[in-house]
Amino acid sequence: MKIMKFGGASLADAQKIYHVAGVIKNFAREEKVIIVVSAFLGVTDRLISIYQNYKANQIENGVKELQDLHDFHFDIAREIQKNKNGPCSFFDSLSQLFAQLTAYVTFHRDYGKEAFDHIVSYGERISSTFVACALQNLGVTAKPIESSKVIVTTDKFGDARVLIPQTRNQAERVLLPMLIQGIIPVFTGYFGATLDGRITTFGRGGSDYSATILAHVLDAQEVILWKEVDGVFSADPKKNGSARFLAEISYKKAAEMAKNGAKVLHPQALEPIIDKKIVVWVKNTFRPELAGTKIWQGNKT
Repeated sequence: MKIMKFGGASLADAQKIYHVAGVIKNFAREEKVIIVVSAFLGVTDRLISIYQNYKANQIENGVKELQDLHDFHFDIAREIQKNKNGPCSFFDSLSQLFAQLTAYVTFHRDYGKEAFDHIVSYGERISSTFVACALQNLGVTAKPIESSKVIVTTDKFGDARVLIPQTRNQAERVLLPMLIQGIIPVFTGYFGATLDGRITTFGRGGSDYSATILAHVLDAQEVILWKEVDGVFSADPKKNGSARFLAEISYKKAAEMAKNGAKVLHPQALEPIIDKKIVVWVKNTFRPELAGTKIWQGNKT
């Protein structure tokens, strides 16, 4: 089994979503895979702005931003359906998600950290329906799964931590039967839920953490973090022309880089998999033929 996570820039438009679906389809021919997705590029920031407007009682601005976000997603949805004449139509589920989000921001009165987590979780809820639909249109059986039904967390909103035993039970109950039936779960990254069902997030970049949590509780062979770079570099290659590509690095080194501000990994992403020595790969979504960077215990540098 492999856990494969796709970042927001990999899901920026209909063409990229179908590219991602093709990558998944190729892997799924020979292996069991669980997909973890981020929100589309820029969507989490837009949801944060909606939250801030409603919190500041700038309702008119919030309504406009919410409508713009609705139109943005429906434009991509129409492209998804136009490009492929597959069996999937997800306009009803998309409309339902936006109706739920609109009702929440309209009638909620306490815009604290709990409300923040609930609102920003809609980016991943929406993107998972798109990726599952694209897979279905390519002839792959897939189903969106909200992580709040699987990942059980503490109630530290904005920086939650997973409760492993409860999450393992839920993952085995919800996800394993799907894999046995040949269904690819398209799992929402970034958030989970408390024992009493309240949405919690792991902080920005938290979809990496979601992927490694699943790898831990389901004893996956490896995790592949699909990003928009060829792997891990010694520095940001966009800012430093002498940055070196790192073919492999240790868990320790990767964790240090993440905690020092490198944007390759969520700072806690490696915690769930180190004890089980699960290999993590960082690969380029748009150049899948490249090996990428291997993060494991075998290299001590």
